[in-house]
Amino acid sequence: MPTDPQSATPTTNRTTVIGLRAELVLDARAELAEGPLWDEDRHVIWWVDINAGRVHRLDPATGSDSAIEIGRPVGCIALRQDGALVVAAPEALLKLNPETGATGILARFESEPIALRCNDGKPDPVGRFWIDRMAFDRAPGAGSLVRYGRSGPGSEAGFETVLRGLTIPNGLDWSGDGKRMYFVDSVRRVISVFDFDEKNGRIGEGRPFARVDESLGLPASAVPDGLTIDEDDCVWVAVWGGGCVLRFGPGGSLLTRVDVPVARVSSCAFGGDDLAELFITTAWEGSTSDERAAEPEAGGVFRVRPGVRGRRARRLREGA
Repeated sequence: MPTDPQSATPTTNRTTVIGLRAELVLDARAELAEGPLWDEDRHVIWWVDINAGRVHRLDPATGSDSAIEIGRPVGCIALRQDGALVVAAPEALLKLNPETGATGILARFESEPIALRCNDGKPDPVGRFWIDRMAFDRAPGAGSLVRYGRSGPGSEAGFETVLRGLTIPNGLDWSGDGKRMYFVDSVRRVISVFDFDEKNGRIGEGRPFARVDESLGLPASAVPDGLTIDEDDCVWVAVWGGGCVLRFGPGGSLLTRVDVPVARVSSCAFGGDDLAELFITTAWEGSTSDERAAEPEAGGVFRVRPGVRGRRARRLREGA
């Protein structure tokens, strides 16, 4: 088992890190907005409010937003090849018809001794769905990273646990050539990178890619959260408790900082018709009344044009 060891004018500080600022797109005031996902067919950003159990559909061109009630916490969502959505609920993956709101069971997770929910997740380059599982009470070591797909030709699709002993498994994505997987277990305050075997979905031993801590001028409480990778294979990571999104080069050097007027920044994804806009979700979960008063836009969805493009969202493939 492998182990896991519109924007303002850019400014550059003495360490040559480019500085940008995000703008509010939707004043959603969600408790825990997460999982932004650009749908190129419908020209919308899907996102979830985890604790509220809602899947949201945001049209950034008009600012209109609607929600589908799932009825239990929603960790993340993915697009299928047929245009349907797959929703990661606590007990199962659900197939969601985005037009009618109808859901059905796609696959049930195995029962666990403690209550778990899903967190972040994405399809890999072949179309297998990777999903974070974590304890509702954030019990240390109770979380895992699982993969949904087929183990071989002619086999039934099912789950396989890839990493165990995690606490808050979070952002993940793959390099453009499919040879590296980037992954976060937030409490470790590091982005890890794994060699990735695209053919069979196996990963090698994890190694540190970049630390996300006080060495970057972040608060002691700041941790890495959701992430995405752009067309240049640079890693963008949301910093929960740090009020920003950071961009790291392929070698791990810090290149860009996008400031967000909210401390709890949860995830990010590229979208827009040219994939040149970075959409950023935030939250107020765990805030005090004073913190909420100081951050009236907490729980909103933000956007910045950072001068680079992202990649198309990968889709869940039934035969993977």
